[in-house]
Amino acid sequence: MSQLRLQRLTDYASISLAGICAVHCFLTPVALILFPVMGSAFLFRELFHELMLLLVIPSSSVAIFLGCRRHKDVYVAFLGVCGLCLLVAGVFGAEGYRETALTLAGAFVMLFGHARNFWFCNRDGCRH
Repeated sequence: MSQLRLQRLTDYASISLAGICAVHCFLTPVALILFPVMGSAFLFRELFHELMLLLVIPSSSVAIFLGCRRHKDVYVAFLGVCGLCLLVAGVFGAEGYRETALTLAGAFVMLFGHARNFWFCNRDGCRH
């Protein structure tokens, strides 16, 4: 697989994972209020957050590294590192609403980083 295709694939995967994360964070409080029994479900336990992080870190790291190497844009790397730090802080360093706020902030920062990668690919006419 070429580096360009790998970058595009990992960008798509990372954006999808960040979207799942954001939807999860927004809908969890509503679901728990409407259906209290769901609190014991897998999607609402800490393990879910840790597993998502295990998927996000490698896919985002590869996409951002390849994008920065190709497009020479340090801001993409800055967004990626900040987003990953916020996600890790949310999963391991906070509880309650702080966890949600940090996780959502990290997801959106990551989305901006990957969107910037896409923008550079479209601008430069990368063939994926």
